Amino acid sequence: MLGMGSGQPNRLESLRIALRKAGKEVEGAALASDAFFPFAYNDAVEEACQNRISIIVQPGGSIRDEDAIDCCNKYGVSLIFTG
Repeated sequence: MLGMGSGQPNRLESLRIALRKAGKEVEGAALASDAFFPFAYNDAVEEACQNRISIIVQPGGSIRDEDAIDCCNKYGVSLIFTG
């Protein structure tokens, strides 16, 4: 594990904590979430993509899952739904 942003009620802050802890090793790393992302653009999914995460794993289940798919496709990031 390179970084973890657990216990934060804010998705972006949780991601940013994990990114800081991972440092330069974040490029090409995987991001896993135990909850779906209710928003993709201008939120954690896009910020993860912009920080060169290579794959995002999440349970899915949001009415905006298609936005997460589109956002990841835009940045060439793989997206896996576990649910």
